[in-house]
Amino acid sequence: MNHGFTAVGVAVAASLCSAASADTFLLDIPDGVGTDITWSSESGAVGSFFDISAEHLNFYATGYGTPGVVFAWDYASQPGGVDAVGSLELSVFDPSEMLLSGVAFDISGYLDRESNSAVRVYADDSVVFEADFSLAGASEVATVAVEFGASSSVRIELENTSPWAWTGLDNIAVSGAAVPAPGALALLGVAGIVGGRRRRTA
Repeated sequence: MNHGFTAVGVAVAASLCSAASADTFLLDIPDGVGTDITWSSESGAVGSFFDISAEHLNFYATGYGTPGVVFAWDYASQPGGVDAVGSLELSVFDPSEMLLSGVAFDISGYLDRESNSAVRVYADDSVVFEADFSLAGASEVATVAVEFGASSSVRIELENTSPWAWTGLDNIAVSGAAVPAPGALALLGVAGIVGGRRRRTA
């Protein structure tokens, strides 16, 4: 959990890789319920190159393996809520300039309760990772890291397969890469042709 923010929340690192430099923007999830979660950043990363949306994810400050997580639960359908698949989606504003290439996050159990969950990661709506986790409470924290081809969107789904929402999601890191300009690609192509000719004439 990043403690650089005054608001307690789930830290998200978005690594923006370009030819010149790589920057990291940290976001957090303030205390909120479901789609009312407001994503914010002191550096304005939401407006950098991707949009963030969440469904059936709810903030909880303590008791899980990392401080300040989101868990999957639908509080809107009925009093006390009901089990639901929680999802977090990041969508690139302009795929011609930036694309997503990887994601990493931590999942942990709650107190001393055994938790079972299914976790899936989609890149452009295609499954790039899926696994079942069984955690023996807050003492167990699992880290998931997934790399995939350049994509315009990535979605993380957390589904409780035990009776209650005892699995928390935290410390999300998203990697992004700049898309080379058409002129740069053309120069690379020319360089390859010239290099090939030099090798043949040598």
